[in-house]
Amino acid sequence: ATTITTMAAAPSSTASSTPPITAISWTGGKDCHLALHYAQRNPQLQVQYLVTFRPEEANFRAHPISIMQAQATALGLELLFVTIPSSPDTDYRQAYVDGIRQLQQTYGITVLCTGDIDTMILGTIPRNWIEECCEAVGNGMKSYLPLWQKNREECLQELIHGDATTKDRPAFEIIFTCVKSPFFDASWIGRRLDSDAWQEIQNKIAQGLTPEQVEEGIQPLDPCGERGEYHTMCINGPMYQKRVELFLNQEPHRQDIEGGTKWKGNIHNAETLWFVSLKDAK
Repeated sequence: ATTITTMAAAPSSTASSTPPITAISWTGGKDCHLALHYAQRNPQLQVQYLVTFRPEEANFRAHPISIMQAQATALGLELLFVTIPSSPDTDYRQAYVDGIRQLQQTYGITVLCTGDIDTMILGTIPRNWIEECCEAVGNGMKSYLPLWQKNREECLQELIHGDATTKDRPAFEIIFTCVKSPFFDASWIGRRLDSDAWQEIQNKIAQGLTPEQVEEGIQPLDPCGERGEYHTMCINGPMYQKRVELFLNQEPHRQDIEGGTKWKGNIHNAETLWFVSLKDAK
């Protein structure tokens, strides 16, 4: 677990000072890639690490570790893991704080950047989790939140079409690695998040929910999947030295949850989940 003092804007540094060593909170998905893109273009930051907060015994089906490792190699950055204990008496927040403090002491990291757009329970928690943990660490620990409360469509447009401030507008190559009912099915696994996929997501949002779905406790589809409706992994982008090659099995993994039990990662009450079935990534 780790902690950093958080800020919505980049920490200040003078022209003569060395930019602070920065790490990106990493899952390998679309949002942390966009955050990395912003951080690397910020002259006040020196991005050296990717950091994955890894609960004990977590299987990372939506964000396979082997893909993250291949991403780190392609990006030329070191991938670090912070283990979060999974025992019933674990103080989850303190575990993060302790982990962030260890990152600071061991690697000299003083800024932690996250691609969080919103809180998991949308709009009900006023502050960012990493921001709070960083403040608890203290000792000069900062957070950088380039996507916090940013317009969802703007984020997706930049990921799909590239950055409008650059001439060649390089885009990201992003695939769906986990999707959940009732909005998605197995056909989305391995599919690229492109203009066609984005249009289909918009159509699903426009359709809204049926009275039965509302009664079941299903929440409206968030454009960026902030309720966990879908997860992605990026395999290429403007900062990549090479494309990550994935080798997938034809049939994705499927998990059915009787009654749509609400567990962490299933916060919109899905009854069926599909995950990428990965042979290899390199």
